Amino acid sequence: MATPAKITEQRNSGKRNRCCERCKDQFELDEPYFLLGSASWHMRCFLCAQCMEPLVATTYFQFENRIYCEHDFKTLYAPICAKCNEFVIGQVVHSSNYSFHFACFTCDDCDTQLNSHGAYRYHGKILCFSCNQKMPKLKIYNCTKCKQRVEDEDLLMYQHEPYHAYHFKCTTCKKVLEVDARTVKDDLFCPRCFDFQCEVCFDCKKAIDPQIEQSLFTMNKHWHIHHFRCATCSRPFNGHEHYEKNGKAYCRDDFLVLIGHHCFICDKNVTGAMVHVFGKAFCPDCYRCRGCDKILHYKDKVMELDLMPLCKKCIGHKNFPKSLKYKSD
Repeated sequence: MATPAKITEQRNSGKRNRCCERCKDQFELDEPYFLLGSASWHMRCFLCAQCMEPLVATTYFQFENRIYCEHDFKTLYAPICAKCNEFVIGQVVHSSNYSFHFACFTCDDCDTQLNSHGAYRYHGKILCFSCNQKMPKLKIYNCTKCKQRVEDEDLLMYQHEPYHAYHFKCTTCKKVLEVDARTVKDDLFCPRCFDFQCEVCFDCKKAIDPQIEQSLFTMNKHWHIHHFRCATCSRPFNGHEHYEKNGKAYCRDDFLVLIGHHCFICDKNVTGAMVHVFGKAFCPDCYRCRGCDKILHYKDKVMELDLMPLCKKCIGHKNFPKSLKYKSD
C-alpha cells in the first residue's frame, strides 16, 4: 500500500541539466522545482495522474510510478474496511475476501484483537476461536454441482439439494441467480420474474407467494388472507363469514348498519326481530303505547298519535280528544 509521498522543493543551480518528468523540458536557471525520489517536476506539472488537479500544498500518493491526489488514490486503490466502512490507508488485514484496518479486525463478541489465521465467520460475524466454539454448530453444505463448500450467503436449495446460487440462471430473463431465487414447478426465477408467475393481491397489489403466504380467492379476486377485510372497520375476516354489497365485503355488524334499520326510539341498529309500523322500525322493547307506555305486540291494533302508536284501550278512553285526527294500522 502506498503512503503519502515525501518531496523536497529545490531551485535549479544550473550545475546539472534537469528535465521535468512530465513535460520533459529543462528547468530555467534558478527556477523552483519539486524533487520526488530521482524525478524532478515543474511546479505547474506536478498534477494528479487521474484528475489532473495541482498537487502543490496537498496530500498526494505515489503508486506504481504515478502520483495521485488523496481522493483519487483512495477511490482507485484503497480498500474499504468491512467494519467501519472507511478507506484503509497503510496496513490492511485481509480475511474471507474482506479488508480491515488492523485496529478494526477484532472479535464481534468479545472485542479481542484477531489475526488472519485465527478468525472465524459465523452468520455474518467475525469471531475469535473461543467465541466460535461457544456457537451452535452449523450444518456444512457442499455444492451438488461443483462439490465445493457453500457459504450461507451463496446457498440455494433446489430440489432438496444444496447449490451455489450462481450456477443457475433465471428461466425468464436469464439473469444469474442469487440466494433469493424462487421455484415454480421446478423452474427457477429471480424475484422480479417470480412475481409475474404469481397471482396479485387485490388489496396491496403485490404478488402472493404460494410457498410462504396464505391466500384465498373470493369475490372473483385473489387476496392475502390478512388483507381480505371489512370495507368499513378494516378488520380481517380470517375465515369468518362476510357479506357482500356493491363489490365490497363487510362484517355482520357493519353490513347490518349499511342495509338495516334504526329504531325510531333508541336509534340503535335493529339486528334481530323488529316491528314495522307507520313507516318506521321499532325494537320489540321500544314498541310501546304513546298513552300508557305498555309494550305492544306487533299484531295489536294501534292508532297513530304524534308519530307514535296508541293502543286501542287508550283510544277508547273517555278523555281521548275525539277532535284529533288519527289513522289506524
